[in-house]
Amino acid sequence: MSASEEELIGHSYTRARKHPLVIGKLPGAGRLPGGPYTITQVMTMVISFGLLVMTRDLWAHFGAMNFILMALIPWGLAWVLRYARLDGRDPARAVRSLLIYSSTPAQGRLAGKPQRVARPRLATATCTVRVRSAERPAPAAAATKPAPAAVPAPVRKARPTPAPAPAPAVAAAGRPEPKTGLQALLASLDEQ
Repeated sequence: MSASEEELIGHSYTRARKHPLVIGKLPGAGRLPGGPYTITQVMTMVISFGLLVMTRDLWAHFGAMNFILMALIPWGLAWVLRYARLDGRDPARAVRSLLIYSSTPAQGRLAGKPQRVARPRLATATCTVRVRSAERPAPAAAATKPAPAAVPAPVRKARPTPAPAPAPAVAAAGRPEPKTGLQALLASLDEQ
């Protein structure tokens, strides 16, 4: 087999490297029974034990069995959490991810601040077309006002005169050919 035909094999060890932080031993007490425990399991045991102690007036009517229930219920909940997985994660991390996802702004963040996207607005514009005519009637109000002092007019460069329009072509029947819209417009401007 040549180097180009050699089969490449890849290995991924990411799942093996994602070990959760666990508590397996206590200093001086040795290994914990049923351990090691993840932080989620330890928090579940502490919270459930605290709730059982606070609500013992409601459920503690079994005599000596109360102490066994106060030990078994937190440990049982922690044991269930060891095997409960949501998307390959323990439930506390999955709930944390869900809370982060739900609190993230829809447009994301920019420099640590929520990004705000402005609402699109319709563009409005006005277009005015003025047609200049060769002859302007003098306004009536201008005749009664005194003429202002003569102001020299600005010097303008002379425009080159356009070439004369070609004579309309005559068809075989002796009639001129019809003009296009652009030709008619140019002809009317030349007449003015």
